[in-house]
Amino acid sequence: MLNSERALPLIAALAVWLPLSYFYHPSTGLILGGALIGIGLSALIFWSGDRLSLTKTWLVKIFAVSVVAGLMNSTALDVLYSLFSAPAGNRFGVVIEMIITGVVLTALAAFQGFLGPKKQK
Repeated sequence: MLNSERALPLIAALAVWLPLSYFYHPSTGLILGGALIGIGLSALIFWSGDRLSLTKTWLVKIFAVSVVAGLMNSTALDVLYSLFSAPAGNRFGVVIEMIITGVVLTALAAFQGFLGPKKQK
């Protein structure tokens, strides 16, 4: 069930992904699609972060998962661009896009520790 402790990090993720999508994508459909993909991947990272134990390597593990999610983001955006027939331009290279997405998702996962439910050590 989605309670306020679980909803607050997703609202924060929406506040991050919607402006990023707005300034990055050329059309409204791509903006909304990019934001929805970002929210979905953020939920995946939050879920993964909840299942990892809080050790010294937690951030490294979350970063590894986030970079893979960044690749998923790039692939999903390729599909969206194909569906909307947008030009191939106006995007970073896949590696840069994947790393930027991984860093954003890692930051959101670390931020979730402050907003989300408290974990037991």
